Amino acid sequence: MAEVADNPGGMKTQSIAPALPLNPAPLTVRERYWSYTRPLIVKFSAGALLILVLAAAGLFSAREYTNYQDWTVHTYQVRERIVMVLNDLRLAEMQARSYGLAGRDESAIAYYRAIADTEHEIDVIDELTVDDPVQVANVARLRALVAARRKLYETIISDYRERGPAVAHNDVLALIDQPNHPIRDLTDAMRAEQTHLLARRQARRDRSAVYVGIIAASATLLVLALMLWAFFTITSEHRQRLRTERNLEQGAWELQSALSDARQLAETLRRISGLGEMLQSCREPDEAIAVIERALPPLLPEMSGCLALINPSHNLVEPRTQWGTRGADLAEGVFAPDDCWALRRSQAHPSFGEITAPSCPHLVYAGVTAGHMLCLPLSAQGQMLGVLSLVAERAFDAHLRELLQTVSDQLALALANLRLQQSLREQSIRDPLTGLFNRRYLEASLPRELARAERRKSGLALLMLDLDHFKQYNDSHGHDAGDALLSQFGAMLNQLCRGEDIPCRYGGEEFTVVLTDIDARHAHERAEAIRRATTQIELRHRGQRLPAPSVSIGIAIYPDDGSTPEELKRVADQALYRAKREGRDRVIVHAVA
Repeated sequence: MAEVADNPGGMKTQSIAPALPLNPAPLTVRERYWSYTRPLIVKFSAGALLILVLAAAGLFSAREYTNYQDWTVHTYQVRERIVMVLNDLRLAEMQARSYGLAGRDESAIAYYRAIADTEHEIDVIDELTVDDPVQVANVARLRALVAARRKLYETIISDYRERGPAVAHNDVLALIDQPNHPIRDLTDAMRAEQTHLLARRQARRDRSAVYVGIIAASATLLVLALMLWAFFTITSEHRQRLRTERNLEQGAWELQSALSDARQLAETLRRISGLGEMLQSCREPDEAIAVIERALPPLLPEMSGCLALINPSHNLVEPRTQWGTRGADLAEGVFAPDDCWALRRSQAHPSFGEITAPSCPHLVYAGVTAGHMLCLPLSAQGQMLGVLSLVAERAFDAHLRELLQTVSDQLALALANLRLQQSLREQSIRDPLTGLFNRRYLEASLPRELARAERRKSGLALLMLDLDHFKQYNDSHGHDAGDALLSQFGAMLNQLCRGEDIPCRYGGEEFTVVLTDIDARHAHERAEAIRRATTQIELRHRGQRLPAPSVSIGIAIYPDDGSTPEELKRVADQALYRAKREGRDRVIVHAVA
């Protein structure tokens, strides 16, 4: 039969093993306590151990996240230093060219300061990228390229001091023809390398952030599970963990905010760098104004502004472009330079912290009296170019002022560089005495005009002009009188020519005029008008009236007299010599003759 026995717990059980010789020994209180608490302790210990593991993993992930964030900031610093190298090198080149053209000591001092800044920035980049073999090699190449460019710049300075302005001027022209793209390409490659590093680091940072989130979620679930097993024992720990999580979230939010600010700053710097590159690629000031008109509104979206430039006479400031809701008011009219405190003081007005500074009169005249106002002078190469006037709803803090100053410096440097380039181009194609085009410009433009005439099936006339007895005129009245005659004749010739015509000084007292879209009869009429106007020139020199000059003109017609520049010049020259043989002061058309 089966036996029924009491177990230690007092519960009735049916024994199915009658062969057992002894009943199990009853459990003591300690044993029952440990049998009851042992699973709880094991689970609690396992949970605690898991919590420690998760906490260690979270700490490691957080530290890794912070480390990747530091590397991100480091990458932005390297990119910023690369941009500063380009800006300082451009400034050094501009100052060296300015010294080669004008010989101002201020330009030489500014050059040495800029080239020293350039080399300092290269040293900083070298220190920042010492752990990157690729960038170390790039920095070495950049240092070599900058040293080569510095040698060219200092050749201009030494030539100006030792060999004279003419040699330095030729050095400047040679420098303009030197390609600058190796340095730009190298810096672009360096920035691209940093961009790749930034992308990888941001990916690792984002991955670390995901791990932190997973760990936090797992820890939260574990805490909830432990609350089910030992609510009273882990309540305080749970509350502490919640506080820790809130601190982590606050830190994550602050990091995200800092990252957002860094991204915004990087984007702004990228736009400023892109604006500088676009301005450096412009060929004319009007092109630069068009670029600025498109670039400034998205770059400064929370404010209205107007860019105004000083005219060549330096007596008026003329608005060139405006944006924003108050931009039309800012660009309402021209004003005198003295009506802007920024132009008077050669610094931003009002300065940071000035609460009693007066408003600029030109803003008052325009009716702009509400909001926060700021005027930034555009100054470069020792001359004042204009002013950037801004109006915003919020105050201009120090960070925003620094950004706006960077923008104004970029604009001033680009506009000054374009004006210098335009001046150099004018000097290379214009005769300084007469203001007409020179022979080199004729040689370059005549083939183009012939091709255009052939394409349009229209005529073209080449006039060869020679002032009669000019050598005797010089011998009788002096070379100063001869120069005065050439100057006045050039002004008269420029006045009688149309905008599409090309009047040139061919050499000495010889001149040429290319008349486009014209036939032989009208070319003869135009030449006669020039001849008659020459005989009516009234020239006074040293208090006495000089005799009126005369001119002989030979005309060659395209395509009747030739289809190449050489043929037309030869035919026109033959017609000119015939005019001289027949008594001078006349017009000979070769095709008619």
